[in-house]
Amino acid sequence: MHPSTDHETSPAHPSESAAPHRDTNRQEYFRQLYARRKPGWRHSLYVFRDVVDRYMRPGAAVLDIGCGHADFLSPVYARAGLTCGLDADEQALRLNTTVRQRIAALAEDQPFRDRSFDVVTSAWLCEHLIDPARTFGEIYRVLRPGGHVLFLTPNAWNYTTWLIRLAPHALHDRLSRRLQGRQEHDTYPVRYRFNTLRLIQRTLSGLGFSFVEAVYNGDPTYVGINRPLFTIACVLERLIDHPPLQSARVHLIGVYRKQ
Repeated sequence: MHPSTDHETSPAHPSESAAPHRDTNRQEYFRQLYARRKPGWRHSLYVFRDVVDRYMRPGAAVLDIGCGHADFLSPVYARAGLTCGLDADEQALRLNTTVRQRIAALAEDQPFRDRSFDVVTSAWLCEHLIDPARTFGEIYRVLRPGGHVLFLTPNAWNYTTWLIRLAPHALHDRLSRRLQGRQEHDTYPVRYRFNTLRLIQRTLSGLGFSFVEAVYNGDPTYVGINRPLFTIACVLERLIDHPPLQSARVHLIGVYRKQ
């Protein structure tokens, strides 16, 4: 699923007894509440943005695959020499004001020359891929030697992912509009064929990538339909925060380098 557009500033934390404001989607409301309960916690998009920022050198050529209409990476992309966005959804792509060049195409068949980019990013892409090996083979082809691919994706070992797998796709769109304030038809079929670090590592090392780092980040708000469910999710998050279980957090950020 493509994320809702996120902005740099965070709204004030709600009180424990407050109900969601009519202009705040339900998931964002519970994220604000969780940030108040757990100081230091950050939304995964912002964690991902910080990771991308570390690998973004001034003047770099950047490809954002599955960019949609999101703008959360715009502060980082401002330092790039070239920003190109690729997405199969032409309507979402037309709404993107962050990248300078926008191309409607499939991730499995990228219309770029070999060794065109220094950095390739993708947020909420891996869970939708039909042929992950082909997609990342294309990423390897368009990256320059020493270039990096960075991705943010749901973790297949998290309980939220199991629940999403059980729900029919038609229900995803309805829940996304209710909980996250997304536009109608702003969700896409999920397959979870590339959503564990072990599988990603095996595939990417076979393509010639070398592992750089992985970050797991928690977020209990995906089941925040109401306060009781959110409370249960917070309890589960406390369990997952123990070091042996941290690899079951809901989001996985990975960084790989083309040798």
